Parts: sequence; structure tokens; C-alpha cells
Amino acid sequence: MIKRILTYYAERLEEYLSRLHRQPEGLATVGLIGSAGEECPNKVVISLVNLEKETSGDMTYMQRSGSGFVGKGAPLMMNMHVMLAAVYDGKRYGESLSVLSETLAFIRSTPKFQVDGYVYTMEIVPMSTMDLHNIWTTMGGQYYPSVICKLRGLAIDSSEIISSGSMAGETSVKT
Repeated sequence: MIKRILTYYAERLEEYLSRLHRQPEGLATVGLIGSAGEECPNKVVISLVNLEKETSGDMTYMQRSGSGFVGKGAPLMMNMHVMLAAVYDGKRYGESLSVLSETLAFIRSTPKFQVDGYVYTMEIVPMSTMDLHNIWTTMGGQYYPSVICKLRGLAIDSSEIISSGSMAGETSVKT
């Protein structure tokens, strides 16, 4: 599901950016932002940085099943932290800044989107220079102009039954 969501978002971003720039090899992709020795794709690379559990929701609920009830766990709600980086070679640095600016405009103009009937939201996360440095160091790559966003709405549902019970039948009281 994660791949499908990020790929869908990259496709929409590609459509948006291609109205403003002409680049036959494309303008947006999902991938790992590589180290300095790898070939530069000259496009916006969307990469998963982290997953975090959404703090709301995590409960068990009862659902009617035939003549009884079944206890089920609510889906595990997750947020994805994704990096959108303008990975361009040094000679095209100015173009990378332009494409990143338009990527920011896309994020602001499309805060919600749907994939397979599920609604997701994308919001820019404020990052300190130190936090960004730590992310880039962990990823092992050289720095590229980038933004970190939180993508909300990922639901992991195992549909696991936690407990079950039956409804009481007729009650009769003799006096």
C-alpha cells in the first residue's frame, strides 16, 4: 500500500510539473535518494523517511455478527514522513530550485488526495537545520534542496478478531 500511495502521488506531481517544464525523462519519481557516487536523476525524488503511529484511534470495537458480537481491533493508523528532494546535478542547481518551488506549490494546492477510495493528506513539516542534517547523514547521501512532509491516513487493518460472544436469548421471569 505504501508503494501505491507514493507512486500515485509522484504521478500527480509529474502531471503538475510537466505543465511547467519539458523533460522527456520525467520530473518526479519514487525512490531512494542515493549517495554522491550514483547517477543524478535530475528530477524530484519522493522517498519514505519514517513511519509513525497515529496517536488517535487505536481501540477495539464490537461488530454484530449473525446472532452475536465480534470484537475487532480498529485499523492501525500510520503517518508517513516523506522527503521530496530536487535531485539535480550541480550545473542544473537553479532549475532544481525552480522545480522545488513548484513542488511546494503543488503540495499546498493539493493537500488531500484519494487512492483506492481512501483519503490521504499531505502537509509540510517544519524541520530544523539540525534535524535535516541528521536525516541526510542517515540516508548517506549528499544534500539536495528538499522538504519533509507528513502524509496522513495510512490504515493497516489485519481484520483480526480479538473476542466474540453471543446475544442473550429470550428471557423469562417466573413470579
